[in-house]
Amino acid sequence: MAVIASRPVCGRRGDLESTRSPRIIAGLAMAVSLAFLSGCDSHPKGPTVTELAAQKVETVGDDVSIIAIPPTDLPPEGTRSLFDHIIKENGALPYPFDQLIELVASYDANGEPPITLLIPDGRSLLKGQANFEHPRIVVAATAQPAASDVVLAPILKSRLFMGFVDGADEVEIISYNETAGRFEFQLVKDYAEGKVPKLVYAKRAVCTTCHVGSGPIFPTRPWEETTAQPAIQKAIIEARGNTNAYFGAKIDNQLADAEEFDALTDKANLIPVAQRLWLDGCGASGAGDLCRQQMLALALEYLWDPGSFNETGSDIARLRELQSVAWPKDGIPLDNGDLLNRNPFTDHPADYNWVDWVSSWFAGGNQAELRKVPEDTLAAFEALPRLRAEVDPLTPRLPKKVITAKDLDGIYALAQMFSRQDRALLEKYSEYKISVLQDVLSALPQTTWAARPFSRVLMMQAIMNAFGKTAPEFCCAGDDEMSPPMVSGAPPLAITQGSVLEHFETYCFGCHRGNPSARLDFMNGESEEAVLARIREVSEIPDVLDYERYIGTDKEGRLMPPTKSYQRRLLDQSIQNNEDHLKQMVDAVPSLFDF
Repeated sequence: MAVIASRPVCGRRGDLESTRSPRIIAGLAMAVSLAFLSGCDSHPKGPTVTELAAQKVETVGDDVSIIAIPPTDLPPEGTRSLFDHIIKENGALPYPFDQLIELVASYDANGEPPITLLIPDGRSLLKGQANFEHPRIVVAATAQPAASDVVLAPILKSRLFMGFVDGADEVEIISYNETAGRFEFQLVKDYAEGKVPKLVYAKRAVCTTCHVGSGPIFPTRPWEETTAQPAIQKAIIEARGNTNAYFGAKIDNQLADAEEFDALTDKANLIPVAQRLWLDGCGASGAGDLCRQQMLALALEYLWDPGSFNETGSDIARLRELQSVAWPKDGIPLDNGDLLNRNPFTDHPADYNWVDWVSSWFAGGNQAELRKVPEDTLAAFEALPRLRAEVDPLTPRLPKKVITAKDLDGIYALAQMFSRQDRALLEKYSEYKISVLQDVLSALPQTTWAARPFSRVLMMQAIMNAFGKTAPEFCCAGDDEMSPPMVSGAPPLAITQGSVLEHFETYCFGCHRGNPSARLDFMNGESEEAVLARIREVSEIPDVLDYERYIGTDKEGRLMPPTKSYQRRLLDQSIQNNEDHLKQMVDAVPSLFDF
C-alpha cells in the first residue's frame, strides 16, 4: 500500500511520515471535505497507564507462586537479570545501539544477529518520540550457544528483548532472571552522546499494565506496524532518504522476520506460566513435591523424543492425579501477549476528529518538537490521543486459555525451558537411554522438588552431580561483584528502624514512591520527615486504610493495597498474625479522620 499523505487519515501528527509530498496542498481541500463528511468514529477508551498502575492487581492464584516469585520492582535479593550479567561479563554498556546489537549476536555460536524490526508508529511508551525518520527498533535475541561439557551457557533466545528510539535517550529491556524465575523490566536512561548511561529497573506495576503476562507483547499477523510490510519500508526509506541499515537493524524485513519475532514472544510468555504450573499447579509441599518430580520426568521424556511422546498411560494419569490435589479452583490462565494487528496508515485514535487532523497540518507537523525528550515519559505518553480500545495494549485481554488440572501444559512448558545443548548433555551422560535419566531423577534429594522457582541451570547441575560429573559452571546466577540494583523513580530512602515508614515502605511504596505520575507519587521525599509530612497531607489515606469500616461491604474495593496484590497479601498476613502495622499507619495520620 502506498503512503499518501493527503489522505484524510485521523491520527496524531507524529503518525504521519515526516516528509511532505508536493501533492499535499492540492489535495488538502478534498481531504478536509472527506474528513468532514466521514468524520472519525468515536470509540470508548479505558483507564490510563497511571490509573491502571495505581490499581494494579497481580494475578497470583495460589500463594505459592507469589511467595516464591514476588512481583517487586527490584529483583529478589541475590538475583539479577540476564541483561545485568551480560553487561557485567563485558565490562561496559556498548554505545551506540548497533554495538549493543553486536554484543547480543556475539553470544550465538555462529555470530548470527538477533531479529530486528522497525516500528515508526507503534504503541510503546515512547511512541511520541518515534516516526518514519527515527523509527523504534525492537530486538529479539535468537542466540544459540556452543555445546560444552564444562559450561552451561545462558539462553538468550526468547529471554532477551530490547526496544530503542534514537533521540529518546532510553533503551527498554525485558530479560529473564534465571534464579528468580521471572522476567525483569529495565531501562537504560541517558543513553545518548555525551551522557552517562544509567541502568535501572522500571516500575513493574507500570510495565504490567500492558505486559499482563509479565513478558513481552507483540502484534499478530500481518504485522502492519512493522518493516515486515513494504508500505512501512517505503515510508522509512522516503523519510530517511536511503536504504541503509538503521543502527544495525535492516529495513528490508520479510514477513518471516516478523513471524519469527512473534514466535519468540509467544515462547517467552510460556515461561511465567511454566513457573505457575510448577508452583501453584502442584502446590506447596507433600504431594506438591511429588507432582513437580513427575512433571519434570515427563517433560524430559518429551524433550528426549517429542515424536514418540504418548499422552496416555499410568505416568500421565499419575501426574493428573497429583495436579488435582492443589490446583487453583479457577485454573491457571495463559495470559495473552498478542495485540491485534494495527495499520498505522488507516487506524486512528479513539478521541480524534477531523478538526484535530486539519489543525495538525496547519501547525506544520513540527517533528522536532514532537520528538523532544520529555522529562516525564509517562505523562507525555498519556497526553497523546488514545488508541481505539480494540488495539490499545491497556485494554484487558482474555487469556489464551485457562489451564486445568487435567491439562498437560506443564510438561510442554517445562520442556521448552531447556536448550538443545542441555538435551545433548543429558543424552550423552545417560548413554542415550531415557530409563537411565529417569533413574537419576528418582535418586535426586527431596529438596530438589521444593516449592521454589524452576531453574533449568540448578536442575542441570543437580543431574550432572547425580551422574558423578562436575556440575557445569554458569555465568549468570547470583549478584556477586555487582553494584546494588536501582529502581527507576525515587532514590533509596534510609528509614530508621522502628519507624512507621517501614510499614508504608512494605505496603505502599511500590505504587506511591517513585510513581511516574506526580499525582500518585505522594510518598516521595528525600528524608523520613519529608515523606511523613507528605503522607499526612493526603486526605484519602485514612479511608483506604479503614479496614474495620469497609471490609465486607460494597466499598471493600477501595481499600489499599489493592485486593490480591502482593502488598495486600502481606498486610492480610500481618493482620492475621495480630501485628499492629495497620494501626501504626492509621495513627500516623490521626488528624484527618472525621467520623
